[in-house]
Amino acid sequence: MSDKLFKIRRLAGLMLLAGAFVAPAVHAEASPAFTPAQQAQIGQLAESYFTAHPDKMGEIMGTYLANHPEFLIAASESLHQRQQIAQQQAYVQLALQYQSDLLSENSPSVGPKNAKAAVVMFFDYQCAWCSKMAPVIEQVMKANPDTRFVFKEFPIFASRWPASGLAARVGEQIWLNKGGQAYVAWHNAMYATGKVEGELADQDIITLAQPYLTAQQIAAVKEQHDNGPVHDALLINRGLAQHMGFTGTPAFVVMPQTMNPDVKQISVIPGSTSQDMLLMAIQKAKG
Repeated sequence: MSDKLFKIRRLAGLMLLAGAFVAPAVHAEASPAFTPAQQAQIGQLAESYFTAHPDKMGEIMGTYLANHPEFLIAASESLHQRQQIAQQQAYVQLALQYQSDLLSENSPSVGPKNAKAAVVMFFDYQCAWCSKMAPVIEQVMKANPDTRFVFKEFPIFASRWPASGLAARVGEQIWLNKGGQAYVAWHNAMYATGKVEGELADQDIITLAQPYLTAQQIAAVKEQHDNGPVHDALLINRGLAQHMGFTGTPAFVVMPQTMNPDVKQISVIPGSTSQDMLLMAIQKAKG
């Protein structure tokens, strides 16, 4: 190996140590411990060399990284982690901005209105992951009777499977007519069918709605696609989901119900999660 290449390789190791690439020291020889004097000397040598040969930096660094791909992998993982942190921070700020909409009393909900914490859920009755989360949510609700649970009907699959939209409209109507407990009973019964991704039929929805709505009310819900309070509620939910950056279901926001809550108490989960994660988020929100 030439003396110059050796010096540049030392420079690459120093750059990695200094944070030009955020990566762990996978191999000891890839990141030697230089003294401040050695670092200054390496820097001077590199500066002089690249001043004289500006076309060589890309070639030499490319050769180095080709021989040490572990640093590219680690750098990619670190970048992904930083992106996730930035996205979570953005979600939290959006939750603060739209707190009143997320916690609106116009949405189906159960639990104390003055609860310290609330769990807000966006879901679709034809979403397979939402169906898998349904029994988890039931357990979380039973374990946290002092928490408010807010349900945001978000039928993203309605254009593909019309039953998704009908189920959302019927759910909103049951909430308006019968309140939170009836709504949750119907909501859980819907997921208990296990019919998702196009398997749900209109008759399934109608049958499950019969204990809560009259035949005339069900017929009205079926016909009203573009007007009325149910339509408006779903339109608001869709707009809120878009503002929050939710493109799929399920999605969760767990936050305090106090004014100007501490950002450290807010959790936003744009996807499926575990019971333990939800329980931790609730405890964090309660403070």
